[in-house]
Amino acid sequence: MHGRLGIIGGMGPLASAEFVGTLYRLNLLETEQETPSCILLSDPTFPDRTEAILAGSVDVLAERLEQTLRALLDQGVDRIVIACVTIHHVLPLVPEPLRLKVISLLDLMVNEILAVPRHRLLLATTGTRTARIFESHERWSQIERWVTFPGDEDQRALHTWIYRLKAGCSGEDCLSWIDTLAARYEVQGFLFGCTELHLLHRLLTTRLPSAIDIIDPLWTAARDLSKMLEI
Repeated sequence: MHGRLGIIGGMGPLASAEFVGTLYRLNLLETEQETPSCILLSDPTFPDRTEAILAGSVDVLAERLEQTLRALLDQGVDRIVIACVTIHHVLPLVPEPLRLKVISLLDLMVNEILAVPRHRLLLATTGTRTARIFESHERWSQIERWVTFPGDEDQRALHTWIYRLKAGCSGEDCLSWIDTLAARYEVQGFLFGCTELHLLHRLLTTRLPSAIDIIDPLWTAARDLSKMLEI
């Protein structure tokens, strides 16, 4: 495998650490020397993304993101995954040469939706919903008919679950709640619009009916890593 991956993590730390595990589970080769090379920069001191968006103070987020992108590039990485969907809101505010090094989780999700178009429920933070991050994507018009949003009450509950996962909740109660959503919203799958939900990916895929699928951008990034690192 060519190239080295940089990962901006810590938002939250458990999710980005789980991503590293997924990366290696999906890219095991005959010898460990052939498996992917990556650098995880896990920095939990990033300001809370939802709070910054709701307060209208995204410049600080953009500045921190730019600094962290440069730090990883200085360590010789070729492409970068930002293990947080909400902070993609400020990605357009960083210089273009840095943006071009980022594997956009939003792009990965849009590609997956268009590859298998079906009605799916978007599970994301309140910050992502408020900032209309998905609706601002250049290909939103191509996917909007396939994206269902939770109602206000369920969105509040979802945001609470996400922060419980950040704090180390086992996720069993959250899984039970998610189990009810597909039928209630009459969808055929889920869109993981928050990387914290990657912590549930393996458990959820074992208990969902085969007719219900998951688009998880961190899982997609790990699956397609060799293609994205070809340089």
